[in-house]
Amino acid sequence: MNGLYNQVAQLLKYRSDAEVAVVPAGYPAAPIYQLAANIVGCLQILLMVMLFMNDKAMPEPLRENKMAAIFGIYLGSSLVSSALTTSKAFEIYVGKKLVFSQLAVGRTPNREDLIRGFASVGITLHM
Repeated sequence: MNGLYNQVAQLLKYRSDAEVAVVPAGYPAAPIYQLAANIVGCLQILLMVMLFMNDKAMPEPLRENKMAAIFGIYLGSSLVSSALTTSKAFEIYVGKKLVFSQLAVGRTPNREDLIRGFASVGITLHM
């Protein structure tokens, strides 16, 4: 989404009739997904502690190569946590007015979406 953000920022900088400040902002994941990501983080710590404190509870391959096991636990839990907290949102606001919502439309904005959206708040884009 960073490339799309940069494209919209450049478009507004060079092709709009008004001076518009473009500010990126995070869009939080749903609370249930944030909770699930926190649980995954706690399980990550628990597994790492168990690996060193009570290694008899762990399978033999994990006990033999603890560093690889820790790396695998860290990598796997980080991927799951990241997947849970990614919102895939690309929302464009002018002030408090929504100009475009990827969550509502289900796709990234095209040229006509931007022209129409910014026109609704009085900003003309010269294409």
